[in-house]
Amino acid sequence: MISLQDVQSARSRISPYIVRTPLLRIPALDSALGCEVYLKFEGFQPIGAFKIRGAMNKALSLSPEELSRGLVCASSGNHAQGVACAAKQLGTRAVIVMPTNANPVKLNGVKSFGGEVELVGTLSSQREARAAQLVEEQGMMEVHPYADPYVAAGQGTIGLEVLEDLPDVDAVACPIGGGGLISGIATAVKGLASSVKIIGVEPAGAPRYSVSREAGKPMELDKVDTIADGTRTDHANPDNFEMIQARVDELCQVDDSYIRQAMVLLMTTAKLMVEPSGALPVAAALAGKLPVQSGQKVVFVLSGGNADPAMASELLAK
Repeated sequence: MISLQDVQSARSRISPYIVRTPLLRIPALDSALGCEVYLKFEGFQPIGAFKIRGAMNKALSLSPEELSRGLVCASSGNHAQGVACAAKQLGTRAVIVMPTNANPVKLNGVKSFGGEVELVGTLSSQREARAAQLVEEQGMMEVHPYADPYVAAGQGTIGLEVLEDLPDVDAVACPIGGGGLISGIATAVKGLASSVKIIGVEPAGAPRYSVSREAGKPMELDKVDTIADGTRTDHANPDNFEMIQARVDELCQVDDSYIRQAMVLLMTTAKLMVEPSGALPVAAALAGKLPVQSGQKVVFVLSGGNADPAMASELLAK
């Protein structure tokens, strides 16, 4: 498991390359979400999502010789942009293996940073196999979206910023996909303020860590079905499962209907364009699934702002 020191080291390493995102107090959301609402919106990052933190930390941990071989990853979108952006800033090549049904905003983002895109299947296992092939055949360095301690430590820098901006925070609610984001944040927050509650939110159509917690071991799902495209991994990573078990207080699930409601609420009330995966914590509060109370100071980690404009337009029209 990564340590608080790993997260602190990551912060020193990546700070020249990322945005220290503000913590936004939004009183207009208090009644709807049942607490004092603070939003940590990672849409302000250069790639529009938190993934630049972990990707950059991993890239900066490599030797010059390793970096010169180029970076490769398999990703549905935000991590893909993070790796492409990191490669561009550090002057190396990036090959990004994305699904054939990739979010067009994220696909265009990867290309804008100079990433070489390969579209492979719709299953994460297909993309991971192609990335592994590139590592073996071309010697490229893989930057895994969540199963890498440097990536998790980079994502955890969000937790350090939250505690600096709101030392008396009561709870932090965070989306869960592969588990790297919440593992890093929980490591940072629990390492400095053990009484702060960490709450993870998964889509009901992809509850791999909730199922794993119930089983007491990492589990694989038969299928995933959710609009939250950044969370469509079908299995729990063993290392992240261990950290979630040790450092995350609560896990909850939320239906896609509430994710849609949360996106609209954030657009109309907070004036933020938040993608489905990023809206998960707010969706859980709307559904009454988030274990928080009136008067508590709760930080909602909104992991990204790369929503498909067509989807956003459709939601607003309804």
